[in-house]
Amino acid sequence: MAQEDKQQIGLTPEANEAITKIAAEYFGGSQQDAYRFAISYAIGANLDIADAPQSGYVTKYSALGTLESGSSLRDLLELLKVGDPARPFATAEKLAELGVRDITRRLDGNETMADILSSTTQV
Repeated sequence: MAQEDKQQIGLTPEANEAITKIAAEYFGGSQQDAYRFAISYAIGANLDIADAPQSGYVTKYSALGTLESGSSLRDLLELLKVGDPARPFATAEKLAELGVRDITRRLDGNETMADILSSTTQV
C-alpha cells in the first residue's frame, strides 16, 4: 500500500536554526521564501534526496495552503522527475533540508549568496 503524502512539513532542528539566519540575512526575515529557495537550490544543485534525513523533522508549515496554494510545486517536481511523484511534499521537505544544509555550509565557507546562485545557474 502506498504511503500518503505529508500534510505538515518542516526541517530538522539544526536546519531550522540555520534557515532563521539565512532568512534574516537574505530574505527580509521570510522563512517561507528561504524554504522555497532552499527547495529550488537543492534541485538546481542536483542534491541527492537520498542524503536527506529520514526522520527528525519538526513541523514548520502546512504543505497545502502555506507552502503551496495551487499545484506548481507538485507539477515542477513531477516534470523534473524529482523524488516520489505520489509524495511531492515529503520530497519538498527533504529538498528544503538538503538545500538549507548546503547553503549554510557554503556561506560558512565564505562564499557569497551571489556565488551560490551563480553556481546553480544553467542555460
